[in-house]
Amino acid sequence: MDNHSGADMVEFGPHTHVLVTGGAGFVGSALVDLLLARNCTVTVIDDLSNGMLRNLPASDPRLTIHTFRIGDPAYNAAIHDEVGLADAVFHLASPIGVQRAHKERFAVTSGILESGCAIVEACRVHRCPLLYTSSSEVYGSGRDRPITESDPVTTDLRPRWGYAAAKAAVEHLVAGLFFDFGIPTWIVRPFNMAGPRQRSATGLVLPMFVDAALRGEPLVVHDDGEQRRAFLHVADAAEGLLLVMQCRSLRGRPVNLGGSEAIQIRNLAKIVVDATATSAPIVMKPSSAVFGDRFAVTYDRVPDTSLLTTMTGWRALRSTKQTVVDCIEHMRTERAIA
Repeated sequence: MDNHSGADMVEFGPHTHVLVTGGAGFVGSALVDLLLARNCTVTVIDDLSNGMLRNLPASDPRLTIHTFRIGDPAYNAAIHDEVGLADAVFHLASPIGVQRAHKERFAVTSGILESGCAIVEACRVHRCPLLYTSSSEVYGSGRDRPITESDPVTTDLRPRWGYAAAKAAVEHLVAGLFFDFGIPTWIVRPFNMAGPRQRSATGLVLPMFVDAALRGEPLVVHDDGEQRRAFLHVADAAEGLLLVMQCRSLRGRPVNLGGSEAIQIRNLAKIVVDATATSAPIVMKPSSAVFGDRFAVTYDRVPDTSLLTTMTGWRALRSTKQTVVDCIEHMRTERAIA
């Protein structure tokens, strides 16, 4: 018999046990750091396909780490056991990276759906509060103004959008937990999280730029480089996730989480070159030359985060430049260790 039937809201403190899927990733580990700082006990489940154990304070007695893939039927019982013990679940585990989504549509789409269904079902059975990190990819190619939560979710059958469609499908399941079963749930759509512990192997733009600059290799900017993004420091993102889960008014609805400083990608490349004090060149390439003709290009993708700010008081404390600097410092340290 579960012990969540009366659960409604979550307070993060010494008597709270939290399950974080994908907790060894760069966002997940920042969240784990914050939860431990609040004196919670934490269990992490991560198959280490993107995350790394060294991102976590493994010797901390308040932290338990399991390394298996959520969605693998062999571990369904283990998932139910862990969700049954938790006061709250943050589901961050997911394949990441535009390159992987484009090249491995089946694996990425099925991975998101399998892990999402496994977590949602366990939270339904045990009536456990759940926060799900979706993605700004659900908004498709973007808009020439800040994107609000009421903007349509749009995709087509080009390979990249399998990721977005799967994320959106799990959003419906998570919303159903709240509206159909009365289980508290929250849906967060992150926009370009960045900072320490990001890896270039994921194909994310900032760590790829930093890695190239540190190697003195060309920073490859796609198309004209005028596409805009707003980057959010991972520590500010972790704070946002906690605040969302503590807000009753945000249950069962999507919430944007991202930065407010819109920057063109070609200008981001210049900032990285300047901050690394290297002479790495910046080169422009058509995205079709990198990914092929079926690649879905995104233009401006900048969030309107007024809902989050109004409801919780959250705001980003770290600038884009600070985010870039922290990413560089971490990657330099990693290179020195290697």
